[in-house]
Amino acid sequence: MLDHYAKRIEKLRFSSSLMSMRRIRELRANGIKVHDFGSKFDTPTHIKAAAARYMNSPQGSLYADPRGIPEFRAAVQRKLLRENGLAVDPDTEITATPGGKAGIVATLLALVDSGDEVILEDPGWLSFEPMIRITGATPVPVPLHESNGFRLDAADIRKAITPRTKVIVLCSPHNPTGAVLSRAELEAIAGVAIEHDLHVVMDEAYEHFLYDGHAHVSMATIEGMRARTITVQTASKTYNMFGWRVGWVIAPAEISERIRMISSHMFTCVTSFAQAGAAAALDGDHVQGTLTLPEMMKNYQIQRNALVEGLRAIPGVTCVMPAGAYFAFPRISGFGRSSQDFAALLLDRARVNGLPGSVFGQRGEGHIRFVFNAPLPEIEEGVAHLQECLRAL
Repeated sequence: MLDHYAKRIEKLRFSSSLMSMRRIRELRANGIKVHDFGSKFDTPTHIKAAAARYMNSPQGSLYADPRGIPEFRAAVQRKLLRENGLAVDPDTEITATPGGKAGIVATLLALVDSGDEVILEDPGWLSFEPMIRITGATPVPVPLHESNGFRLDAADIRKAITPRTKVIVLCSPHNPTGAVLSRAELEAIAGVAIEHDLHVVMDEAYEHFLYDGHAHVSMATIEGMRARTITVQTASKTYNMFGWRVGWVIAPAEISERIRMISSHMFTCVTSFAQAGAAAALDGDHVQGTLTLPEMMKNYQIQRNALVEGLRAIPGVTCVMPAGAYFAFPRISGFGRSSQDFAALLLDRARVNGLPGSVFGQRGEGHIRFVFNAPLPEIEEGVAHLQECLRAL
């Protein structure tokens, strides 16, 4: 029997979020209603129309430029200057990837070797640790503290650095906690990165999801960080393009060249007509149906408040108000159950889906992650089920 497999993936597990989606689809296929608070919105019409036009053009069935089609890279260039304050060369510093995930993996493969160490947040996005392990490097978790709203502290990063440290991975706005790093906090982290000659990979998937006056700051705009920051962005979240799989990596030319070399052997190119749709998204005004971004964010703030206030009304539950993204990360440790058992109980009894905090790292235990990008009536109905279930425990 053949059983010789790569040791570096022995600790890997399938993505918990994707497995959860599969379970929900199975339940719904059997006629069971489940509240997952996930997006039910379609991709805006103008984006689909742009993709269809490109698909039906002579270029629509051809291999695309591995860097990204020119129209897409030009749209990303305009977006970066307009929204992030970054002036970049679309020919040498922007690379299209099939979603942000592929961009992060290609970036890490370009930056670290087996035996290197990569610092990441704990709790943090559940895919970061497996991505690091795929490269052969060692993930080094740095704790986030509920007491300060789960914002990463540069002093904690400094404590985790060793001679083998090569990269710091950040996510702001943060998945799963909704924390948003301020310019001052990024400057402090930048100081550590510069002092120890480290690269920073910054996941900005939720850059537009901001509340209560919080602002998104790209690490690459911090003084001294342009040459050592790799920024990863995506069309998935803002434009309801989850399944389109279009992301982009912004990096200095010498790093971009290495990322492109890796990606040329991994996936050749990103689907050309999906890029055309993403270009229309970046240049357009509508992000959700006919809603503009400010209009959509007004709805998201209402949805956030409904979920968090509903959770806080449950005895034994506490919840930090998320400053960004579309996640709530309530503490449920007072119920005396592991987060895995708690999530299973909610799905079984309340028909509400949440991810156990333990999948986001050791310090995620005792928490559950809920999303709030569903229409308000669904969130209100789901919260009512949660309250009824948990008050009966």
